[in-house]
Amino acid sequence: MNNTTPKLLFVDQEQQTLQILQKLLLSEDWDCAFVSSAAEALDFLQTKPCDMMISDVQTARTADVHLFDEIHTHYPKIIRIYLSTYSNRDSIAKILSEGYGQQIIPKPWVDQELKEVIRSAIRQSHQQKKHSDEFQALINSIPLLPSLPESYSNVRSCIVGDEIDIEKMSIFISQDVAIASALLHWANSALFGQRFQVDTLKKAIVVLGTDIVENLILSESVNRTIASELPEIDGFSFKRFKKHSIATAILSRLLIKSILPTDSIQHDRAFVAGLLHDMGKLAMASFFPKQFEEAIKMATDKKCPLPTSEIDILGTQHAEFGSFLAEWWALPPFISNAICWHHHPHSSSIDQDIIAAAHVANLLSYQFGYGSNGETYQREILDEYQTRFYLTDEATEILRAETVKTIQGLTTS
Repeated sequence: MNNTTPKLLFVDQEQQTLQILQKLLLSEDWDCAFVSSAAEALDFLQTKPCDMMISDVQTARTADVHLFDEIHTHYPKIIRIYLSTYSNRDSIAKILSEGYGQQIIPKPWVDQELKEVIRSAIRQSHQQKKHSDEFQALINSIPLLPSLPESYSNVRSCIVGDEIDIEKMSIFISQDVAIASALLHWANSALFGQRFQVDTLKKAIVVLGTDIVENLILSESVNRTIASELPEIDGFSFKRFKKHSIATAILSRLLIKSILPTDSIQHDRAFVAGLLHDMGKLAMASFFPKQFEEAIKMATDKKCPLPTSEIDILGTQHAEFGSFLAEWWALPPFISNAICWHHHPHSSSIDQDIIAAAHVANLLSYQFGYGSNGETYQREILDEYQTRFYLTDEATEILRAETVKTIQGLTTS
């Protein structure tokens, strides 16, 4: 086994269960160890590395050793999955709500499903290792990473190679009144240059293009998934967050058009990058509200950039956190790159036009008064970007007017 081989630890007091697991996983390219008690598991972890622990709930929760607490406290980088015949739902809810385990699998399990859960968790661990130790610990304190929204997956299923089933796509979209309404509003907005009213979803799909459609749906679904139970956070407003994201998307598309007037693919990508650039901020507000509120307060009191205070308190910042979620959902690389580098466009050697557009659009959005979202530190647009995107005083005012007109059209149509 080499250093990149996933290292898994199985904990179960029933030897028969361990034997079944050992036989089941024999053909997998994983380095698996098997122990029969919580104490043995802790002894193992003191001397050997481990990426993931798969433990029986009752075995882990003994009178002498609370393995959940120990792993969560002392080995936060380890991904935790639990097997359970437990009927006590309160105990299972506690395991998830306190970040003890990423998933609980019922016993008896379905062999293929168990393997798929493990493979998915290994992929998660691999992605985390690209980041810092602090980042791994932070991610593993989230009870469950959200799945890719179903509405987005349904729309993606309508696209096979170069073939697009617009009829099927419009049926899926029509099942969600809010998303259908949002697409019609966008299709009729000045941003997409329509002279005639778009009054059906099929027309909206044609006008916007499938890239814009699927990513508008993604954005709306992500907002719902992550912000479904968003707590009150001083200095952060979900309404302002959405308006800032929309303004940044509009500006990002207009900026790209100024330098690549005929490249419609880049226009659409820049729009999507602007729309999703702050996804990590929403996730932080949802998963770590107390720490995020503290970061906002620190940024305000010290008059420093919010990412700086986020790193001090959370060990990562919202751009890195958001890019991880984009990678976790296997979104196109330009999206995760734009999310990751929208504060530091020089740091990326790929997708430079899109990242630069998202970066400048983000700053212009604040200048035009769209959302604060914890960002109290004023950043200037560097001269090189002013030159790159032809940002004269007159051009900036035109961008402001176009943004205001489009947002008003979206909210009043």
